[in-house]
Amino acid sequence: MLKKLNIKMLILSICLMISIVSCSFGKNINQLNISDSRSNLTNSEETETVIHFAAANNNDYINKAIKQFNEADNGYHIEVVEYDHTLDDNDDSLNLTDFDLIENIINKNDIDFVISWAFAEETNYKNLQQKGAFTDIYKFMENDEEINKNTLNSHILQLNEVNGELCSIPTFYTAYTLAGNPEYVGTKANWTIDELTAHWEQMPDNATISKAGTKENVYYTLLRDNLELFIDYKNGIVKFDSDDFRKTLEFCNSFEYNDREKTEYDYEAPDFCYECRISSFMDIASLDIGSANPEITFVGYPSSDGKGAYLRSYSDSFSICAGSDENKQKGAWEFIRTFFTEEWQEENVLTYSDRSKGYASQNAFCMNNQANENIKNNTVNKKYSPPNFESKGETITVQFPALDDCNALEEYINSINRWEVRSCDDISDIVEDEVFAYFADEISIDECISRIQNRVSILISEIS
Repeated sequence: MLKKLNIKMLILSICLMISIVSCSFGKNINQLNISDSRSNLTNSEETETVIHFAAANNNDYINKAIKQFNEADNGYHIEVVEYDHTLDDNDDSLNLTDFDLIENIINKNDIDFVISWAFAEETNYKNLQQKGAFTDIYKFMENDEEINKNTLNSHILQLNEVNGELCSIPTFYTAYTLAGNPEYVGTKANWTIDELTAHWEQMPDNATISKAGTKENVYYTLLRDNLELFIDYKNGIVKFDSDDFRKTLEFCNSFEYNDREKTEYDYEAPDFCYECRISSFMDIASLDIGSANPEITFVGYPSSDGKGAYLRSYSDSFSICAGSDENKQKGAWEFIRTFFTEEWQEENVLTYSDRSKGYASQNAFCMNNQANENIKNNTVNKKYSPPNFESKGETITVQFPALDDCNALEEYINSINRWEVRSCDDISDIVEDEVFAYFADEISIDECISRIQNRVSILISEIS
């Protein structure tokens, strides 16, 4: 059950939101009528335990899994409670499309388990995890011989813990970092802002960052996708007044301002570093990262501890509501666990271009250890792609990573100790507004930071 203190904090937060925002936001929610949908069940279904699943715009594999689960003789029946994230174009109020979902989880206990994309803002999902809204999934793994801490990636499980409890579980994951040529960024994995600056000072005058050299472009590369570094949802505080943010912002401001106009990339100039999303073993083909002379260094986003790279869920994560009764929680786990079997993970992490020949691309990394190992070995053994193909009359040879390269990649990914969600749009908009005003010399850096700190602090206090 939820801790009483956490319930009170959430209720207080909800009440605050009600006092701030007009009730008109409710028209943006399209929730299924649970009582009406029950009238359509057959007699056999009425004897089953009904489990309410919060979702939004389910894709084919989720709908297929629900259908198979409901047709099985397992004593449970899943009913989907769907939330519509579409906002009225004329609605200028604060985006609170998740309000009904939060209320149904906390106050009404109408939801038994959720999928992450049920939330319009993933930060709301993260907040509920911090507040104790979801039960510990580890307890369902204890007696599960197939899906447990040993068969799943224990590092990713640990990063999704809250106070030692597994409050959410992602099906797949990807890594986010910065990367560059070792000649420019050195060979040390991950760096601080001071190390970034020191290496940059050695670059030629025409050097670029992500193929361009404007304040906006450097901000997009170094900060835009790393704003979560400066937010502590657990304690409801922000840290945009930190030295890391200030120094990085000053570095961005040392470039030319392009008034937010489209940038012409300079592909001939030396490129210092660039954003790197790692989602497959093929991403490192030809980079020789497992050799003594790698072609690339993963340097992470600049941070004071030199640990700026982070991991993020790909596709979906699941959580089981703490307010749901024990039997419904057990049924929810019986459904969720099907997405973590070796067979399901290996099949669904791939997008097939020619299924008859087994040609496919990997979309992310598997939580199931054996499935991930199978994907790695199949990639190394060239099973997912032809050795070459024709393009505009030319024969293109496909490059594949060696096993040492894949192992080096896994070693780097397993060294990343940050798990982040996508920043809510309101936070991104606030930061960008003030940062670009600073870039345009409309405000000082002190005023810029103060404005961001104050505005985002208010927003976080409302949603935390």
